[in-house]
Amino acid sequence: MLPIVAAGGVLVVAVAVAGFFVLREEEAAVRGDLIAYSCKEQKNPWYAICVMKTDGTEKHRVTSQLTTSDPAWSPDGRRIAFTRNEDVGESTTFTDDDVFVMDADGGDLQQLTPEQDGQMSGQPTWSPDGREIAFLRGRSVQSGVPSRFGDLFVMSADGGDLRQIARGPANAPAWSPDGREIAFARGENLSSQSANIDIYVVDASGGEPRPLTRTAAFDEEAPAWSPDSSRIVFARSTFQTQFDGKAAIYVIDRDGTGETLLHENQLFAPYSGSLSWSPDGRTIAFETSPSIGCVDVALVAVEGRSVSRLTSCTKPTETALAPVWQPAEATGRP
Repeated sequence: MLPIVAAGGVLVVAVAVAGFFVLREEEAAVRGDLIAYSCKEQKNPWYAICVMKTDGTEKHRVTSQLTTSDPAWSPDGRRIAFTRNEDVGESTTFTDDDVFVMDADGGDLQQLTPEQDGQMSGQPTWSPDGREIAFLRGRSVQSGVPSRFGDLFVMSADGGDLRQIARGPANAPAWSPDGREIAFARGENLSSQSANIDIYVVDASGGEPRPLTRTAAFDEEAPAWSPDSSRIVFARSTFQTQFDGKAAIYVIDRDGTGETLLHENQLFAPYSGSLSWSPDGRTIAFETSPSIGCVDVALVAVEGRSVSRLTSCTKPTETALAPVWQPAEATGRP
């Protein structure tokens, strides 16, 4: 989740200009060469949703005056689900976040989870067939808290047929491309100095979650499945990471074996918003910090481990977070 500080004003979604590339350039959509991410809203403390090409060009703001985070592409690449962050008053009061969905150009905005006082819903992830969305639901927290935890639920893509999959505190769910399992980060003792976060996996139909990592001295966050569902990439950090910038990206096999360090990166943030594989499985989008107060979106090659930066943050208002790669089968054609 993003550290939303304030929210207010009228909710408005930017209507795309004629010829907006997400819908017009069908060839680009088929290749899966778009990345959605959270970008700082102009002249406001909150975040919006932006889209860019995977070479960092053609950056485009999709939402405006709408406090958003956690973008998630639908399997056909035509829609984006996200968390609408709603602060109920000042930064010390509680939030009532909800899950929304919209077209890739920002149109046809729909609210999927009902507003309930004292309850937040967020961090959506689509089933590979596009029929369901997994998300977190839990008690509202103070709006200054950067990460939201809750129980894991699944609903139909129109917001109906709600069912609970696992008890929390869960964070950052990710549905496997084969549809069988959902990975997530689970926290323990979150209110104490012995807090710890590990990666777990649970059957999409529910059941007892199984741990993939068990590291008391580290936090593992932001799990993301490889396109063939055989591996999971995740971020590893410590309580000091937001101050010393020491973070790392690891890959682990689905059964919890074969853990491998992919990339040591610098991240001055209290968490990793998300990681995301390219449709061909060759590249992973991640977050890195050029300096304290700035976060950029970058790419790292799974083989060779070369790194390229897609955004250029020079001040906090240029921060980019939570990259998500558009599926390659965006038009439904092979």
